Amino acid sequence: GLQTFIGRWAANVAWCADPRGAERPIEITTTRFEGYENSCSIASIRQMADGYEAALTCAAEGQTANERVRLAVQGDSMRLTWLDRNDAVVALVRCPAPAAAAAPPPS
Repeated sequence: GLQTFIGRWAANVAWCADPRGAERPIEITTTRFEGYENSCSIASIRQMADGYEAALTCAAEGQTANERVRLAVQGDSMRLTWLDRNDAVVALVRCPAPAAAAAPPPS
């Protein structure tokens, strides 16, 4: 279901540790798609044979833009396709959960 793509994703797992700057993870929730260059709300999402297709409404540098992306998750990797950017594909890996949020070991 939708839970498969919720979380933080990065092109390089080393970026997961630092959420600031250009090399930062993308954060995806059921309603938001937050990246370095754009902050988007997910206007609609539909299930496809190979994942999900989402329509994003993004604000970037004072402009509003509509983008379409396809999210295809397999395990801890995601293939992100920008449908309005000549089907540019970005391969992402799931960021590990922050250490602070980890459950304590069983006693």
